[in-house]
Formats: sequence, C-alpha cells, structure tokens
Amino acid sequence: MKKTVRKIVIVLGVLTLTACAGSGDGTLAGSGVSGSIPSNSNFYTHWIHSFEEQNGQKTPNIFRTKGSKTFPPSRFRMEFGFDPNGQCNYKYLSPVDAHEMRDCVYTKIGNKVYIYDQAGTLLQHISFTLQEPAGKDTMRMTYGVAEPAKASAEAKETKKSVKP
Repeated sequence: MKKTVRKIVIVLGVLTLTACAGSGDGTLAGSGVSGSIPSNSNFYTHWIHSFEEQNGQKTPNIFRTKGSKTFPPSRFRMEFGFDPNGQCNYKYLSPVDAHEMRDCVYTKIGNKVYIYDQAGTLLQHISFTLQEPAGKDTMRMTYGVAEPAKASAEAKETKKSVKP
C-alpha cells in the first residue's frame, strides 16, 4: 500500500512540475511570478556539450545548439533537448558505450532546471543551474540542484536562523 501511495505522489508531483514547466522560462503557471532568469525562448532547443571551449575548467559547462558548429570526435558528449511544454530528452551515458537519447520531463524554476525520468524520479546528476539566460547558440550551466521541496525548506530554515 505504501509503495502505491508513494508512486501516486511521485506521478502527481511530476505532473504538477510539468504544468509549471510548460508556462515558460521562470514563470510559475498562472502566478505571474517570474524567476531570476528573464524569459527567453533560446532555451527551447537541442544543446550539445562543447567541453573544448571550457579550456580545462570544470565549470561553467558550455553548451552549443545542435548544428551551430562541428564537434571533434568524442567517446561521450552530453546532449539535452528541451521543448516549451516540459518535455525533454538527454543523452544517457551507457557503461558499455551504447549511449542513447532518453525521454524525460523537466521543470524550470528561475535559473534551476529539474530533470525527471518517465517514472517521476528526479535525475539530480543531470539537473542543473543556468549561469545566465541561454543565448542564441550558447548556454552556460553548472550541474547540481537541491530538490525543489528540500530547497524551499532549507530557505525557510535559513530565514529563521538569520532573524535578529
């Protein structure tokens, strides 16, 4: 019974987050509240990791739009595709080099992009934070985000401990 309830809660959570994602960059559906990254449609495209441009630096990760340049051969090159309705796909890093694009859903809250698999599990290792609004052919980001509910709780705790 507990497993069934947990699955229902996860699915409802993903559906809720997907509804928010479809409303646009950083604006929560119907709320009129915008996040810290201004709205722009450049984010909604297919992105390919251009790690050669990082000059040996780990962050920020630089992504280029598909077709914007020719990339040299690589054993693995991360890719994301995002549409305005909360659907996405990402390149799965296979342990046997059988890499493939996998479907996912996402929600974008401010500059945070939360990516979920089709079962509703947060893929924290590929969720990320935008460093600036996506440009016409460049996106700069760093991997890692706190879970939405956890991030909200941490912010409330910080406010309580800071009171004079």
